[in-house]
Amino acid sequence: MQHVKTVKSPLLYSPNDVVATSRTTFYATNELKYVWGLLRRFEILLGMPWGHVVHYGHTGTFTKAYDGISYPNGIARSSDGSIIYVAASSEPSVNMFRPKSDGTLELLSKKVFRGFVPDNISVDGATGHVLVAGFLNTFEMFRYNHEVLRGTSVRPAASIRRLIPSKNLRKGFSEEGILNHDGRLLPSTTVAVMQRRGSTKRILLGSVMADHIAICSAGSHIGRNNKASLI
Repeated sequence: MQHVKTVKSPLLYSPNDVVATSRTTFYATNELKYVWGLLRRFEILLGMPWGHVVHYGHTGTFTKAYDGISYPNGIARSSDGSIIYVAASSEPSVNMFRPKSDGTLELLSKKVFRGFVPDNISVDGATGHVLVAGFLNTFEMFRYNHEVLRGTSVRPAASIRRLIPSKNLRKGFSEEGILNHDGRLLPSTTVAVMQRRGSTKRILLGSVMADHIAICSAGSHIGRNNKASLI
């Protein structure tokens, strides 16, 4: 890996995730309006729709691509680049957008969850399915992240969902739950990625606050009897 350049902008002040759309362009999520202090905490607790997505274009300038999202978090693109997916943790939902020629995003549909808070998302290039990692109890997650460095017994429960885009994109997704765990497998699971090697399929799980990752064998469904190893 070689550092090419650093880009900055007043529009990019609270970045959470980024997805490349070419060698020189990308989209990034600004999770919150307020970077520090009590207003930031209130914004999170109240789920205010003050976050947005920015676009970095070929001209080397930033523009707002979409505004008014409640805690935009993970972002990903379809294999052909025709769709951009954004997780909105405070809604909680995953949004499907069509990028326009000027870099702005057109909202096509969204999947709103109940009892599940999405964090990061990835796209399985072989199928076009969207893998969503997230939490089942937000307060457990906040407590774990706050206490983990000095020791805690909290293990936030997590879930991995598979979203299958409809042929008519404005009809959104169908949803499958492919893994639920009580936190012992990987506390505060924040990302899931499909890995394919020949006929072997595995789902790699990561966490922002853990010192290991988890590897799960991936059949058509991963349930209570999933095989997993930690590294």
